[in-house]
Amino acid sequence: MEKRNIQQKTTGKKKRRKKLHPLFGPLHPWRECPIGQHWVRPHLRVGTKGVKGFCRNNSSGRDQIYVPEIKKITENEFGNLKGPPCSYDLGFSDGNEYDLLIRGWAKYWNEIFQPTDPLDPDLVKALVATESGFRSNIKKRAGKRAGWARGLLQVTDWTQEILQDEEGELGDHLVNVDQQDMFEPSANLAAGIRWLFRKRETASTKLKRQATWEEAIADYKSYLSDMKKGKIPRSMKDLRTFYERLKEKCKESVE
Repeated sequence: MEKRNIQQKTTGKKKRRKKLHPLFGPLHPWRECPIGQHWVRPHLRVGTKGVKGFCRNNSSGRDQIYVPEIKKITENEFGNLKGPPCSYDLGFSDGNEYDLLIRGWAKYWNEIFQPTDPLDPDLVKALVATESGFRSNIKKRAGKRAGWARGLLQVTDWTQEILQDEEGELGDHLVNVDQQDMFEPSANLAAGIRWLFRKRETASTKLKRQATWEEAIADYKSYLSDMKKGKIPRSMKDLRTFYERLKEKCKESVE
Protein backbone atom coordinates (compact mmCIF):
# COMPACT_ATOMS: atom_id res chain seq x y z
CA MET A 1 0.00 0.00 0.00
CA GLU A 2 2.79 2.35 0.94
CA LYS A 3 4.68 1.62 -2.32
CA ARG A 4 1.56 2.34 -4.38
CA ASN A 5 1.08 5.73 -2.69
CA ILE A 6 4.67 6.68 -3.41
CA GLN A 7 4.25 5.69 -7.05
CA GLN A 8 1.06 7.74 -7.35
CA LYS A 9 2.77 10.73 -5.80
CA THR A 10 5.73 10.47 -8.19
CA THR A 11 3.41 10.11 -11.18
CA GLY A 12 1.51 13.17 -10.06
CA LYS A 13 4.68 15.23 -9.99
CA LYS A 14 5.47 14.26 -13.55
CA LYS A 15 2.01 15.28 -14.70
CA ARG A 16 2.33 18.63 -12.99
CA ARG A 17 5.69 19.43 -14.59
CA LYS A 18 5.51 22.88 -16.07
CA LYS A 19 5.45 22.88 -19.85
CA LEU A 20 7.83 25.44 -21.30
CA HIS A 21 7.43 27.43 -24.47
CA PRO A 22 9.80 29.55 -26.57
CA LEU A 23 10.42 33.03 -25.19
CA PHE A 24 12.36 34.47 -28.10
CA GLY A 25 12.61 34.01 -31.82
CA PRO A 26 13.26 33.57 -34.62
CA LEU A 27 16.48 31.57 -34.54
CA HIS A 28 19.78 32.77 -35.96
CA PRO A 29 19.99 32.10 -39.74
CA TRP A 30 23.07 29.94 -39.20
CA ARG A 31 21.00 27.38 -37.33
CA GLU A 32 20.11 24.11 -38.98
CA CYS A 33 16.74 23.45 -37.31
CA PRO A 34 13.62 25.51 -36.48
CA ILE A 35 13.00 26.84 -33.00
CA GLY A 36 12.24 24.07 -30.52
CA GLN A 37 14.59 21.59 -32.20
CA HIS A 38 18.33 20.91 -32.27
CA TRP A 39 20.70 19.31 -34.75
CA VAL A 40 21.84 15.70 -34.34
CA ARG A 41 24.96 14.90 -36.36
CA PRO A 42 25.15 11.96 -38.78
CA HIS A 43 26.19 8.81 -36.93
CA LEU A 44 26.45 5.05 -37.18
CA ARG A 45 23.83 2.79 -35.62
CA VAL A 46 24.34 -0.91 -34.97
CA GLY A 47 22.86 -2.99 -37.77
CA THR A 48 22.37 -0.07 -40.19
CA LYS A 49 24.41 1.76 -42.80
CA GLY A 50 24.28 4.95 -40.77
CA VAL A 51 21.89 7.71 -39.80
CA LYS A 52 21.84 11.04 -41.61
CA GLY A 53 21.88 14.26 -39.62
CA PHE A 54 18.42 15.33 -38.50
CA CYS A 55 16.49 17.77 -36.29
CA ARG A 56 15.28 16.48 -32.91
CA ASN A 57 12.62 18.12 -30.75
CA ASN A 58 13.68 19.83 -27.52
CA SER A 59 11.54 18.90 -24.53
CA SER A 60 11.35 22.58 -23.58
CA GLY A 61 10.46 23.85 -27.04
CA ARG A 62 13.14 26.52 -26.65
CA ASP A 63 16.29 27.47 -28.50
CA GLN A 64 18.99 24.99 -27.50
CA ILE A 65 22.32 24.52 -29.24
CA TYR A 66 24.39 21.36 -28.80
CA VAL A 67 28.06 20.70 -29.55
CA PRO A 68 27.48 18.99 -32.95
CA GLU A 69 25.79 22.13 -34.26
CA ILE A 70 28.39 24.38 -32.63
CA LYS A 71 31.00 22.53 -34.68
CA LYS A 72 28.84 22.62 -37.81
CA ILE A 73 28.35 26.39 -37.55
CA THR A 74 32.07 26.89 -36.93
CA GLU A 75 33.00 24.92 -40.05
CA ASN A 76 30.33 26.35 -42.35
CA GLU A 77 29.97 29.99 -41.33
CA PHE A 78 33.10 31.43 -39.72
CA GLY A 79 35.64 31.10 -42.52
CA ASN A 80 34.60 34.16 -44.54
CA LEU A 81 33.89 36.55 -41.66
CA LYS A 82 35.88 39.79 -41.49
CA GLY A 83 36.57 42.34 -38.79
CA PRO A 84 37.84 42.25 -35.21
CA PRO A 85 39.40 40.93 -33.12
CA CYS A 86 42.71 42.50 -33.99
CA SER A 87 45.33 40.03 -35.21
CA TYR A 88 47.83 40.84 -32.47
CA ASP A 89 49.01 38.13 -30.08
CA LEU A 90 49.38 40.33 -26.97
CA GLY A 91 52.64 38.57 -26.21
CA PHE A 92 51.10 35.08 -25.95
CA SER A 93 52.33 32.19 -28.08
CA ASP A 94 48.75 31.27 -29.09
CA GLY A 95 47.43 34.82 -28.95
CA ASN A 96 46.01 34.74 -32.51
CA GLU A 97 44.98 31.08 -32.55
CA TYR A 98 41.30 31.67 -31.73
CA ASP A 99 40.51 34.93 -33.53
CA LEU A 100 38.17 33.25 -36.01
CA LEU A 101 36.17 31.61 -33.21
CA ILE A 102 35.98 34.80 -31.15
CA ARG A 103 34.81 36.73 -34.23
CA GLY A 104 32.18 34.15 -35.09
CA TRP A 105 30.61 33.67 -31.67
CA ALA A 106 30.63 37.37 -30.84
CA LYS A 107 28.75 37.98 -34.09
CA TYR A 108 26.33 35.12 -33.39
CA TRP A 109 25.31 36.30 -29.92
CA ASN A 110 25.25 39.98 -30.92
CA GLU A 111 22.79 39.09 -33.67
CA ILE A 112 20.69 37.00 -31.29
CA PHE A 113 20.34 39.67 -28.59
CA GLN A 114 20.89 42.80 -30.73
CA PRO A 115 22.25 45.12 -28.00
CA THR A 116 22.41 48.82 -28.85
CA ASP A 117 26.16 48.65 -28.17
CA PRO A 118 27.34 45.28 -29.51
CA LEU A 119 29.95 43.25 -27.69
CA ASP A 120 33.37 44.04 -29.18
CA PRO A 121 35.35 40.92 -30.21
CA ASP A 122 38.52 42.74 -29.14
CA LEU A 123 37.12 42.88 -25.60
CA VAL A 124 36.41 39.15 -25.73
CA LYS A 125 40.00 38.52 -26.86
CA ALA A 126 41.28 40.62 -23.96
CA LEU A 127 39.05 38.59 -21.63
CA VAL A 128 40.49 35.31 -22.96
CA ALA A 129 43.97 36.68 -22.31
CA THR A 130 43.15 37.39 -18.66
CA GLU A 131 41.18 34.19 -18.06
CA SER A 132 43.41 31.55 -19.63
CA GLY A 133 46.28 33.16 -21.52
CA PHE A 134 44.87 31.45 -24.63
CA ARG A 135 45.41 27.96 -23.16
CA SER A 136 42.40 25.87 -24.15
CA ASN A 137 43.24 22.92 -21.89
CA ILE A 138 43.64 24.84 -18.63
CA LYS A 139 41.65 23.78 -15.57
CA LYS A 140 41.51 25.66 -12.25
CA ARG A 141 39.61 25.24 -9.02
CA ALA A 142 36.95 27.96 -8.89
CA GLY A 143 35.50 27.39 -5.43
CA LYS A 144 33.14 25.04 -3.61
CA ARG A 145 30.01 26.31 -5.37
CA ALA A 146 31.50 26.93 -8.80
CA GLY A 147 33.54 23.72 -8.99
CA TRP A 148 36.22 23.75 -11.67
CA ALA A 149 36.79 26.40 -14.34
CA ARG A 150 37.83 25.12 -17.75
CA GLY A 151 39.14 26.30 -21.08
CA LEU A 152 39.67 29.61 -22.81
CA LEU A 153 37.00 31.56 -20.93
CA GLN A 154 37.25 29.49 -17.73
CA VAL A 155 33.61 28.40 -17.80
CA THR A 156 32.82 26.86 -14.40
CA ASP A 157 30.92 23.67 -13.66
CA TRP A 158 28.20 25.77 -12.03
CA THR A 159 27.88 28.00 -15.10
CA GLN A 160 27.84 25.01 -17.43
CA GLU A 161 24.86 23.58 -15.54
CA ILE A 162 22.96 26.87 -15.75
CA LEU A 163 23.62 27.18 -19.47
CA GLN A 164 21.67 24.00 -20.20
CA ASP A 165 19.01 24.18 -17.47
CA GLU A 166 15.62 24.24 -19.23
CA GLU A 167 13.92 25.68 -16.13
CA GLY A 168 16.82 27.88 -15.01
CA GLU A 169 17.66 31.55 -15.06
CA LEU A 170 18.58 31.91 -18.74
CA GLY A 171 15.01 31.36 -19.92
CA ASP A 172 16.03 30.74 -23.51
CA HIS A 173 18.99 30.40 -25.87
CA LEU A 174 20.48 27.52 -23.91
CA VAL A 175 23.91 26.02 -24.61
CA ASN A 176 23.99 22.27 -23.99
CA VAL A 177 27.58 21.45 -23.14
CA ASP A 178 29.26 19.23 -20.59
CA GLN A 179 32.48 19.65 -18.61
CA GLN A 180 34.67 17.91 -21.18
CA ASP A 181 33.24 20.10 -23.96
CA MET A 182 34.74 23.13 -22.22
CA PHE A 183 38.20 22.09 -23.39
CA GLU A 184 37.00 22.36 -27.02
CA PRO A 185 37.73 26.00 -28.03
CA SER A 186 34.65 26.71 -30.13
CA ALA A 187 32.24 25.18 -27.60
CA ASN A 188 33.95 27.06 -24.77
CA LEU A 189 33.68 30.40 -26.56
CA ALA A 190 30.06 29.77 -27.59
CA ALA A 191 29.18 29.02 -23.97
CA GLY A 192 31.37 31.68 -22.38
CA ILE A 193 30.16 34.52 -24.59
CA ARG A 194 26.55 33.46 -24.03
CA TRP A 195 27.24 33.63 -20.29
CA LEU A 196 28.78 37.09 -20.68
CA PHE A 197 25.50 38.35 -22.15
CA ARG A 198 23.74 36.92 -19.11
CA LYS A 199 26.22 38.62 -16.77
CA ARG A 200 25.45 41.94 -18.39
CA GLU A 201 21.84 41.40 -17.35
CA THR A 202 22.81 40.52 -13.77
CA ALA A 203 25.24 43.45 -13.56
CA SER A 204 22.52 45.82 -14.80
CA THR A 205 20.17 44.56 -12.08
CA LYS A 206 22.81 45.09 -9.40
CA LEU A 207 23.72 48.57 -10.68
CA LYS A 208 20.08 49.56 -11.34
CA ARG A 209 21.07 50.83 -14.80
CA GLN A 210 22.41 49.43 -18.05
CA ALA A 211 25.81 47.93 -17.31
CA THR A 212 28.74 48.51 -19.63
CA TRP A 213 30.50 45.52 -21.15
CA GLU A 214 33.42 46.10 -18.79
CA GLU A 215 31.02 45.93 -15.86
CA ALA A 216 29.54 42.75 -17.31
CA ILE A 217 33.03 41.27 -17.37
CA ALA A 218 33.57 42.41 -13.79
CA ASP A 219 30.45 40.45 -12.81
CA TYR A 220 31.67 37.51 -14.92
CA LYS A 221 34.87 37.57 -12.86
CA SER A 222 32.99 38.22 -9.56
CA TYR A 223 34.67 41.62 -9.18
CA LEU A 224 31.65 43.90 -9.62
CA SER A 225 31.29 44.66 -5.91
CA ASP A 226 34.97 45.73 -5.79
CA MET A 227 34.50 47.91 -8.86
CA LYS A 228 31.49 49.62 -7.27
CA LYS A 229 33.73 50.55 -4.32
CA GLY A 230 36.33 52.01 -6.63
CA LYS A 231 38.73 49.07 -6.29
CA ILE A 232 40.19 47.82 -9.55
CA PRO A 233 41.43 44.21 -9.26
CA ARG A 234 44.61 43.29 -11.09
CA SER A 235 42.73 41.12 -13.57
CA MET A 236 40.53 44.07 -14.57
CA LYS A 237 43.58 46.31 -14.98
CA ASP A 238 45.13 43.67 -17.24
CA LEU A 239 41.88 43.49 -19.23
CA ARG A 240 42.00 47.24 -19.88
CA THR A 241 45.66 47.08 -20.87
CA PHE A 242 45.11 44.21 -23.31
CA TYR A 243 42.03 45.87 -24.81
CA GLU A 244 43.88 49.16 -25.32
CA ARG A 245 46.79 47.34 -26.96
CA LEU A 246 44.48 45.60 -29.41
CA LYS A 247 42.79 48.86 -30.34
CA GLU A 248 46.08 50.71 -30.73
CA LYS A 249 47.75 47.94 -32.74
CA CYS A 250 44.98 47.68 -35.33
CA LYS A 251 44.63 51.44 -35.52
CA GLU A 252 48.33 51.62 -36.38
CA SER A 253 47.96 48.97 -39.07
CA VAL A 254 45.13 50.93 -40.72
CA GLU A 255 47.05 54.21 -40.62
